[in-house]
Amino acid sequence: MVRTLVFTVVLGLAVSLGQGCQRSPGGGRGAPGATRLVLKYQPLWGPPEPFRELLARFERENPGVTLVTEALPNSSDLAHQFFLTALGGGAEDFDVLIADVVWVPEFARAGWIADLSEAFPPEQVRAEFLPGPVEAAVLEGRTYAVPWYLDVGVLYFRTDLVPRAPRTYAELERFALEARAKVPGLQGFVWQGRQYEGLSCNVYEALWGHGGRALGDGGRVLLDTEAGREALAYLRGLLTSGVSPETVMAFGEEESRRVFQEGRAAFMRNWPYAWGEAQKEGSPIRGKVGMAPLPTVEGVPGFGALGGYQLAVNAHVSPERKKLAARLIAHLTSHEANLVLAAHYGRNPPRKAVYDDPRLKEQAPFIASLREMVERARSRPATPYYNLIADVLQSEFSAAVAGLRTPKDALQRVQRQVDHLTGEDR
Repeated sequence: MVRTLVFTVVLGLAVSLGQGCQRSPGGGRGAPGATRLVLKYQPLWGPPEPFRELLARFERENPGVTLVTEALPNSSDLAHQFFLTALGGGAEDFDVLIADVVWVPEFARAGWIADLSEAFPPEQVRAEFLPGPVEAAVLEGRTYAVPWYLDVGVLYFRTDLVPRAPRTYAELERFALEARAKVPGLQGFVWQGRQYEGLSCNVYEALWGHGGRALGDGGRVLLDTEAGREALAYLRGLLTSGVSPETVMAFGEEESRRVFQEGRAAFMRNWPYAWGEAQKEGSPIRGKVGMAPLPTVEGVPGFGALGGYQLAVNAHVSPERKKLAARLIAHLTSHEANLVLAAHYGRNPPRKAVYDDPRLKEQAPFIASLREMVERARSRPATPYYNLIADVLQSEFSAAVAGLRTPKDALQRVQRQVDHLTGEDR
């Protein structure tokens, strides 16, 4: 996931689960002789009890296992760096790990995560889960991870300031400028323009909105294309036209959310988590917010960037622990677990059937309403080299959006660098 939320936001939950959770969810440290199974994950927002009970249920159903949970920082970059160091060094002290949707190809290619195809046949995963997360978990016909929860980029709009959700980029710009003309000091459209992974998500959403693709038929990362040039020109134009403030170039998710939630913007691109924040008691925009798919050039519903996490198994652990780890993953990614994460933590289910479950509509109607958007979520390039090329993408995308380079020059530069890093120039 590309949220870069400050760790203190989730510190209370991390503490409530046991200072990194160096103990079993049942409160003890397990029976003598029990197999110790360690789950590395990022903290969830919300009350600790439902997740704690989900873990305790696994222990009750597997009496020979002591389950230990260890929380990671909520920064995706920090979590990724931890796994690079630990897995690259052959660490065997954890069994199940969370993996961002763009990490799975990298970890699988390095041999750091186990092939789970026997426990989770690819055809079964494709049948039960939404296509976006499956694309990130099933590689070359083998299952290397199982979707846990997902995120998708969406558009927020002020229902009291604009007539409806815009379907096209032209409508978005017109509605934003009209709202600005009526309300002094109002910003039009805020999004994530800082040089980090959030910017790449915004660029890819604009690329897809202009009819482009992230990968070619042979697996080449496509950048220097007409759709790519149009996408960067569109994002740059948001700044030069006054639709978006120049300060967007310093915004991540939370900076965008604060401006929007304080009532200082008509539109915002963000992740679904911002809905709950906007609707909290005391929020200036409570009851005045709508959410819709991102707009596109042609007006068809847009494709939000896929975020979220998969669960994978550390390839370095023993065969016995791998089997138990796969059993834990089946438990945590089950239909019932999807409902728990949706109802109590606002996490979007990756299982198709959950969206047809009346309990989801009853317990988490907002999550249920996201079905169209999550079904259309698309992954950034599913390549094992993604984290190798991410800094290059961010740098050149930022230069184009800031006006330091033309979209054409930026994309020619980044295409050459990416082709070199991925071996396409050989």
